[in-house]
Amino acid sequence: MMLHGKLALVTGGAGGIGRGICARLARCGATVVVADLDGDAVRATTHELAGMAEGRLHPVVLDVTDPDSRHAAIARCAELGGVDLLVNCAGVLRDARVGNLDPTLFRRLLEINLLGPLALIRLAAPGMVERGGGAVVNLASRAWLGTFGSTAYSTAKGGLVGATRSLALELGRSGITVNAIAPGFVETPMTDGLPPQVRRRTLDAIPVGRAGRPDDVADAVAYLATAPYVTGQVLVVCGGRSIGDPYAA
Repeated sequence: MMLHGKLALVTGGAGGIGRGICARLARCGATVVVADLDGDAVRATTHELAGMAEGRLHPVVLDVTDPDSRHAAIARCAELGGVDLLVNCAGVLRDARVGNLDPTLFRRLLEINLLGPLALIRLAAPGMVERGGGAVVNLASRAWLGTFGSTAYSTAKGGLVGATRSLALELGRSGITVNAIAPGFVETPMTDGLPPQVRRRTLDAIPVGRAGRPDDVADAVAYLATAPYVTGQVLVVCGGRSIGDPYAA
């Protein structure tokens, strides 16, 4: 119950990793606002997890790219006491080699994976300052180190890492920690559609011999949410894959 009395806003909360994070934070005693673009999925997730945190799970439909939607989500959190922990988990992975990269897709990836999270931090930070502190955890990706054929996604996630480090410097004296988690390959609906040969090569490149699970990422979020002397860091949760890259061949 190390987060008892704290309010966590989790974007992308109805997705594979996001759902795992919501469950973990609820088990830690937090009140969790489950925010996602898919309203049906948000309500279903809140209902499924209700048994572990009765009365402490609240569904919110959120489009991280829409200013009005972002303001409405923060306003709902204010009604519940204000955001103590912001987890920017909403994201999308679509990409192409640079010769086939559509500019519209590039902008969309930046809006969802980078600009939306930064806008939410800007909205949530003043309330955290007033309450004497808080925590932000941004879900980046191991792709920020570089992934073949994934320039747009890597750009967005790399930008989120840079923003994390700069914001940690800016907000630290206000008692707000800002960290990032960079997951490697994690079993989620988003990764289910990978071609079999890509999936096989990816798993072969993971030293621990298995894909990640949402709980692996959720445990890292819970740690960073309760570590007041850790800020500006990127915790790579990848089973060791980031140590080297046999994928390059």
